[in-house]
Amino acid sequence: MIDTSDLSPTGDPSPPARSPRTFSWWRAALIVSLGLLIALTSFAAGMLTERNLVPGGIGAGSDDEFDQVDTVGELLTEEYYYRPTDPEGLDAFRRQLVYGALAGMTAPLEDDYTSFLVPADAGPVAAHLSGEYEGIGVTIESRNGALVVLAPLPGSPAAKAGVLPKDVIEAADGRLLHGLTVEEAAALVRGPAGSMVRLTIRRPGVPEPFALEVVREKLTQPSVTYEMQPGTMVAVIRIMVFGDKTTEQLDGALQQARNDGATGIVLDLRDNGGGWVTGAQEIIGRFVAPEQGPALYRDENPSPENAPESLPILGSGEQVVDLPLVVLVNEGTASASEIVAGALRDYGRAKIVGARTFGKGSVQRVHTFEDGSSARITIAQWLTPQQRVIEDQGIVPDVVIPAPPPGGTPVATEMPAQDVGAEQLRAAIEALTAPQP
Repeated sequence: MIDTSDLSPTGDPSPPARSPRTFSWWRAALIVSLGLLIALTSFAAGMLTERNLVPGGIGAGSDDEFDQVDTVGELLTEEYYYRPTDPEGLDAFRRQLVYGALAGMTAPLEDDYTSFLVPADAGPVAAHLSGEYEGIGVTIESRNGALVVLAPLPGSPAAKAGVLPKDVIEAADGRLLHGLTVEEAAALVRGPAGSMVRLTIRRPGVPEPFALEVVREKLTQPSVTYEMQPGTMVAVIRIMVFGDKTTEQLDGALQQARNDGATGIVLDLRDNGGGWVTGAQEIIGRFVAPEQGPALYRDENPSPENAPESLPILGSGEQVVDLPLVVLVNEGTASASEIVAGALRDYGRAKIVGARTFGKGSVQRVHTFEDGSSARITIAQWLTPQQRVIEDQGIVPDVVIPAPPPGGTPVATEMPAQDVGAEQLRAAIEALTAPQP
């Protein structure tokens, strides 16, 4: 096909002459980037690198699939009308094209989480896990370039403004977020306490995007809260995130439950977007003896011939393996919190109450390069001790209290979100206190 958009006045469609492309800047840039990647990752990436570096290797002839990538890269730098002309701008433009090509490698994949990330500040994630930061208080994931809410933190500005799990944040103050990394999006959403950000939200089940205005706050979020439910001897322990201080704070709550003479525990994991997997192993170990079996399995190869790797229960600390236990979950329960809920049920240690969980059970490995860019690659899936799949399936409760339809007016048989939460807690306490058959 001839591109008629660049015909000369004489109608000659021939493109301007270019220097030979046997080893252009574009291919060299890709080789450097992929060379860094292969130094850290997989054999498959090594195959791609071999095609460019080893004479006579795979794809060394005219059928090399990288010819098209090479050609388009040069066409853009030589013919694109809006390309920079100054040397510094052109270098930045070339770097942008390389990043785009690397990001494009992950676009056709079925997995929602594998991606190439341009250089960004990872500080917001570290701050969230430490429990101290300024912003709106929401856990997000990138899925096919879209910023999806795992859960708003309880009592956070996002929760008070009406942000829900599985909402897609399309823009912040008019700046589109699609295609940005989680860290880049977080940098646009967070800000000084007292300032406001206007979020554009796309919600499943709602036809059109809508705006929410959220006032940022300074968030010093404890990982764990504790209270004795009034009128009962049931201790309600809520874990908001599996962060740096979660296990220590949970040990304190469990000790307090013993001191208060609690006869049962409700472990509330609602709107817990996950965190450290080690923390999940430790939390399981507070309720299940380590000799019972693994905390979870890590499946790195779906082939039936390859058995998944078991990860142990970590049980050093305050253990409560004798009190009745119920775990509360909802659609914002994700990742490490799903691991905990699944394990406690698999061992017959707890009944699950609430709504089906988010379904985030895949494992990502992040490889950071010298320029600050990174490749985030899904390498495995988490499985429960009975090797049940979490990814896309979630945890279905034993007692289901479904959430109201997102964004819509609840029908007569459904309840507003705050009433759903109260009903879930009521059902959990009833499951603990009802006479056993």
